[in-house]
Amino acid sequence: MSLENFFRYGLLFDPVKIISVFLKDPYKWPAVYLIAAGGLLTMFVYTIIALKLFSYYQVNRWYREGTPRPVRGTSRMQADPSAHQSRRNERGQSKQIMYPMNLKVKDLYYFLLAPTLCYQLNFPRQKNCRQGYIIRRFIEMIFLFHLMLGLIQQWIVPNIHKSMKPINEIESTLLTEYILKLAVPNHFIWMIFFYWYFHSCLNCLAELLRFGDRQFYLDWWNADSILQFWSRWNIPAHKWLDRHVYRPLLHHGYDKWQARMTVFLLSACFCEYLIAIPLKMFRFWMFFAMAAQVPLACLMKRLFGDNFGNIFMWTSLVLGPPLMMLLYFHDYYIQHHRKDSSWRLFFF
Repeated sequence: MSLENFFRYGLLFDPVKIISVFLKDPYKWPAVYLIAAGGLLTMFVYTIIALKLFSYYQVNRWYREGTPRPVRGTSRMQADPSAHQSRRNERGQSKQIMYPMNLKVKDLYYFLLAPTLCYQLNFPRQKNCRQGYIIRRFIEMIFLFHLMLGLIQQWIVPNIHKSMKPINEIESTLLTEYILKLAVPNHFIWMIFFYWYFHSCLNCLAELLRFGDRQFYLDWWNADSILQFWSRWNIPAHKWLDRHVYRPLLHHGYDKWQARMTVFLLSACFCEYLIAIPLKMFRFWMFFAMAAQVPLACLMKRLFGDNFGNIFMWTSLVLGPPLMMLLYFHDYYIQHHRKDSSWRLFFF
């Protein structure tokens, strides 16, 4: 497929052309990918800030009111919010910050920059900052970012450009061909993006801030179900949902299944929101795709047990994103009728 793409279209990767689009006329960016990426970046940043501020408010409210707060790993609540910090001091560690001495602008800004969504009074810190480690991560960030852009220009855009017609006018066999041709490069890009963000970017930021907690992901590739995959691939978001949604629901009398479904549907709403606002259209493809994974995963487990759970997870991961890409970009293209759209920037 790589050779076929190169022989048919030649070398399409041109990083200079992408930069020139930004500099040419910032008020008339015609490119669909710039509109989506610019809006997506804004939504991503403000969503993170909103989640952080909610956690900051919630945790400080627990300390201020002296009310029980969730304890990780159990549905019970911890009554004394300062007991854990006192025990740490008894073990001879450095002096811990106690409430309300944490209510400072410096503390808030550190939390807003830290690679975590869950606030706590005392974050694990390293003694020094390793410059060599930061340089390696920074080089990875630059290289992998351009590699993703190159794969999008060389492999993704030509296939989408070739299929620019309404979904309902595409034959099922042709639609299957488009999805399969997009599956391989899309999966490569997704894997590169995962490593770029969760390993290179977050570790680089953590090293600059001397942030000690580096558990940004677990072994999601070994997940035995799609539901387990969602709880392993993004640990900061999973911890926030567990701490501020799942355990409070258990505390208010909901059972585990109801709490898990609420968390999963809330995650689906977040994903749809991050896509719909930048594109300025609600289609709910992502929401329905994520919501359908719960009953489908339960059905697969009931029929086959845990034997094929990992295979089903990888199949969903490989075929799901290219289908979502086709649905959203086709709907966006048809809705706005942009004949002179950004796709030409990649060819001319």
